[in-house]
Amino acid sequence: MLNKQFFNAALAVMLVSLPALAHTQVVKPDVVTPVEMSNRDINRVTCVDGAINDAFFSQEKGIVVENNGNNSFIKFLIQDDGLHQEYVSARSEFYLVCAGEIYTLMVSPKDIPGQTIRLSTGAKNRIKGNQELLSPLPDEERAVYLTMAALEDDIPDSFSVSTNTNSEWVSRMTAGKPNTQLALRRTIRVDGLGLSLKEFLVRTSTTTTFSETDFLSSAIGESIFAVTMDPLSLEPGQVGRLFVVSKEGF
Repeated sequence: MLNKQFFNAALAVMLVSLPALAHTQVVKPDVVTPVEMSNRDINRVTCVDGAINDAFFSQEKGIVVENNGNNSFIKFLIQDDGLHQEYVSARSEFYLVCAGEIYTLMVSPKDIPGQTIRLSTGAKNRIKGNQELLSPLPDEERAVYLTMAALEDDIPDSFSVSTNTNSEWVSRMTAGKPNTQLALRRTIRVDGLGLSLKEFLVRTSTTTTFSETDFLSSAIGESIFAVTMDPLSLEPGQVGRLFVVSKEGF
């Protein structure tokens, strides 16, 4: 059997380097969530907004769990009698306490690379986090913060991000720039503050200089509060990024 000393040694390496694992799954509290984990490699569970307070599971099923801060590392032990190796395949239930919330994972061990599981706080905690982050700022500075977060791809975990995987280039969204096409890349929402941002990719068939007012169109967004484009001038074949912030009630 793979012993715990070996597991701890491997865990120590992970804590230093934390390499990117093969796949990330998101789990919400108070819902039984089926997930797959590797029955060969170490799996990582991370608590987005706090520490892993505790973990409950059936140790007799050949499982080792080590908690470290906001991470929990899970390894299914391998039975090895010198002739062959037997990997855990039985499904197991895990109860993890993350930032005071209870998460229930129904785990199926599989012959797959190590997995990363993110324990995501519910809407209530997201709203609280957003209000603590942005409530002290006036509306204009909130829009700047949201735009810079998207521009630099440094988005707080409390923001909700929806990626548009089937985006298509669309014309006729900018009446004053007929040679321009836009494709929606993603939408970012700030729950609790009524703010959202749409990020578009922009391209043109002719050399074009834009103004932010070119994008004040209901085809692009409702209740538009702020518009930023980077860069403002595009050559044919060049792709720019457009950030459109909307505010409820604006």
